[in-house]
This record gives sequence, structure tokens and C-alpha cells, in this order.
Amino acid sequence: MSTSGQQFDVILIGSGIGNLSAASILSQLYGKKVLVLEKHSKAGGFTHIFKRQGKFEWDVGLHYVGGMSKGSMSRAMFDLVTAGGVRWQRLPDIYDVFMYPGLTFRARSGRSRLRSDLKKQFPGEANAIDTYFRDVRRASGWLGRHVVAKSLPRLMAPLSNLSQAYGASGALQTTRAYLETHIRDAQLRAVLASQWGDCGLPPRRSAFALHAMVTSHYMDGAYYPIGGASSIASAIRPVIEASGGQVLLSHRVEEVLIEGNRAVGVRAVQQKVDPPVEKRFAADIIISGVGALLTYARLLPRSLDIPYREDIVRFPRGASNVTVYIGLKDDPRRLGLSGENYWMYDSFDHDEVFEDRNALAGGKARHCFLSFPSLKNPQASAHTAEIIALVDPEPFLEWSSQPVKKRGPEYEHLKARIGDALLDFVDERIPGFRGLVEYVELSTPLTTEHYTGYPGGTIYGAPGIPERYRMPWIGFRTPIPNLMMAGADTSVHGVTGAMMSGAIAAGVAMGVPKALMHIFRSAREFSASLPA
Repeated sequence: MSTSGQQFDVILIGSGIGNLSAASILSQLYGKKVLVLEKHSKAGGFTHIFKRQGKFEWDVGLHYVGGMSKGSMSRAMFDLVTAGGVRWQRLPDIYDVFMYPGLTFRARSGRSRLRSDLKKQFPGEANAIDTYFRDVRRASGWLGRHVVAKSLPRLMAPLSNLSQAYGASGALQTTRAYLETHIRDAQLRAVLASQWGDCGLPPRRSAFALHAMVTSHYMDGAYYPIGGASSIASAIRPVIEASGGQVLLSHRVEEVLIEGNRAVGVRAVQQKVDPPVEKRFAADIIISGVGALLTYARLLPRSLDIPYREDIVRFPRGASNVTVYIGLKDDPRRLGLSGENYWMYDSFDHDEVFEDRNALAGGKARHCFLSFPSLKNPQASAHTAEIIALVDPEPFLEWSSQPVKKRGPEYEHLKARIGDALLDFVDERIPGFRGLVEYVELSTPLTTEHYTGYPGGTIYGAPGIPERYRMPWIGFRTPIPNLMMAGADTSVHGVTGAMMSGAIAAGVAMGVPKALMHIFRSAREFSASLPA
């Protein structure tokens, strides 16, 4: 059965934070009637949460957010898109702990303090550390300019190209190349690259600009949304509906509809009804937030002449991961923990650890990220923890055709082996941790692919290798009139990067650069009007 004739100003494919941000801005500032279509039964993308046993609650993608001090642009934009509906809890002064064999470094908020702590622990590299902080600022600035330049119309291409060329050689070297050129001490190189999991790539592969953006993002401290990550989508949805818009869940978009080489709407299937219902929706503007690969390879007709479609299909895939969701029977503060995150490694060679990532499937853990959602959220009803490690999807592919939660005993044995390896890895470094464990559940790349649709369960979209930032298909504009992009593939990884991409996509839809300046100015004014 097909229904048609439903007209909107803007249709957004996917309800990740990028599209929700764009939808909120278009609704609030421009009065647009928007439609957000989401294949999952919940809105919010990687800001989802889920519960078990009626008390344990975990986030699936947002573990901490930097750059959220009052007065910052990130905070201002989050305040605007949520209409002031989210409050933020500041993490402890020490927000990240980097653990290596025989060495632990505790990252304190504040750039000057972080710099002085590094110099104290590595006094022979004082000058190199000063140079590193300078270069991180420059490379991060380059990436910010690069993202904004991708929003500019073709008439401004010369200005865009000039902006991107300045500093590109330094920004687009690999992180490893930079560190090996400027830092003599191998242990310091490892410490500086400790957050490479936030890039989804080891130093040998990541662009220094991405490393710089991620690293500087947390230097002034980290925050967590009070009430959990799902509070973000919960605050945005009423904003959309207040302007006549809708967020339709369990609606999987099958195709972007094209007439006269222009995008004019979408064809979607309403799921979880028997039989499924096909629907067509029309709009003047379509914004895809599901990434370049899904958009160009699956949603656009093969008959369209898109010169780089095959380049997108062949482009290297990003990171996949497993997550151990843990319910605790006692307060982890008993072990001296206070809500900080832990990055744990069994070697100072991050690239070697990454190359051995699939040893995890055999029960050997080499690295992990440990986080405590319950210690960050003052409204948590029970104590929880999460352990995350990167792994390829290949060890799980033989079960990919089987339905979720019904993949059989061998799959469950594999998950149990991985979970035990990661729990043991943490317990070796935080003695007594396993004794707090009451409940364990593990997700794999198959889980991520099932709930998000991202091939292979990738969590960051197109990987942040240097080549990514030279690709013509990375950005907000597409060759199809009326079709635009938002989300991590247009800007920078992470929740904040996706949120800012939504703000810029809204500006592109309404006319850059005037609309973009209006959006940023409105965000600052609205945020300033809120109580501290």
C-alpha cells in the first residue's frame, strides 16, 4: 500500500544529532515544516540510551563532550538546538587517565595545566611540548576552516581553496609522522596520542588535523548531559513539532526521489506494521544524515551520473567496535574512581596495538576505553560502566545473516570470550573491578549495523585519514540540486562535530554565508540569555 502527497519544506533522512540539529534550527529560526525519518524505533542516533533490569542505563555513543564551558560556541549551539532544554554536568578535574605498563598520566582540565603536567613528567621535552600545543592549535584551526569552506557556494571556490591551502601540508600529515618528527621520547608520543580511539584510527593512519581537533576539544574539560544522552533528542523533538514538523520513527528511507535531475522527495517504508506501508513524501530540500556511502550507493538511483560514486564505495572503511555494558552492584567510588575515563594499553606502540585488534576475538585484549555513565549523570538510579575496544567486523560476519538476538550459541560464546577478556584486562589495572560486576551485555559490529544501518557497524563514517579531506564528496553539497548532507561525513567525528554539521547544513539550506552568520549569532544570543 502506498500513500503520497505529504508535503514538507525539508525532509531529513536519519535522526542523528546532525539532522536533529539542522531540523531544530530550521524550525526555530526559519519556521520551516520539517520531516525527520528514522529507521530505528528511537530518535537520536548515537545519543540513544537503553536500560536493563529496570535500573541499569547506558549510552551507546556519547561518553563525554568537550568544549562546553559557558560562552563557548559548542555550548551556545547545543543550547540553541535544544532550546535550553539540556543541562550539563562537568566531569572531574581529571577527565581522562592514560594507563601504560609502568606509566600513568592523568589529564587535568585546562590547557596550561595539561601543558605543565606534561613537562613535569617529561622534562627533557619541554620545548617540544610547547611546539606541539602551538601546532595542535594551528591544525585544529585549519580543520575548522576546512569544514566551513565546504559549505560555501561554488562562486566562492577561490576563497575556499585559498583558505584550505594555508596550513594544509602540516594539517594533513599523519599523526605519527608529526609525533616522530617533533617528539623524541616514545612514551611521550604514546601519551599524546592516547585518545586515538576518539578518532577511530591509530596515529599511523589518522590526519594530524583530526587528532588536533579531538585533543584540543577536551583540553578545557569535559561534560555530560544531565539525565543521560537521550535528553538531547528529547529536548529537540518538541522544537520540531512546535513548527508543524514531525519525527517519524520506524520509517526506513529506501530512495531519494529524483525528477528532472533534482531531488524532490523520498520513498520510505513504515516498519513494524503488518504489512509494511510504503510512503512518499515531497519537499523542496532533502538533507541526508546517513553518510556518504549509504546516500550515494543506496539511496540515489543508479541511473544518475555521479562521477565519484565508485570512489565512495571503494574508499577505506572506518572503525568498528565492541562494547561491554556493565551493571555494577556497588559504587565504583569504593575503588577510588570518580567519573573520569580510562584509556588502557598494554604497549606504548599504538599502531602495533591497532594492527592486533582482532586478537580480541580469540580472547586477547590489548587496549580499551573504560567509562562510568552513572558517575557522570547525577540522575542515574544504579551504577554502570562501559568498556569499548576497536575490532573489525570480519570475526562476526558468519552470523550477519541471522536475526538480532537470535544468532545462536557460538555467537554468544564468542561474545562471552571477548567480554571476559576485556573485564580481565580492566581488573588487572583496577584491582577489584570484576568484584563489582552484577550484569554484563556485549554489543558487536553486527549490533551497530542492525540499529544504525552503517555497513560493517562503523561508528565514525568515512575515516579521518589525510585523503578524506581532499575528497570532493566530503561536504554539505552534492551534485544533485536540492539534496544536501549533514552528519560526521561532512565535518568532524563525534557528537559535537555532528551537531555543528547540522548547524552548517541549515545555513547552507537557507543561504550561506548570510544564514550561517545569522545562525551562529542567534546561538550566542540565545545561550547568553540562559541562566549560568
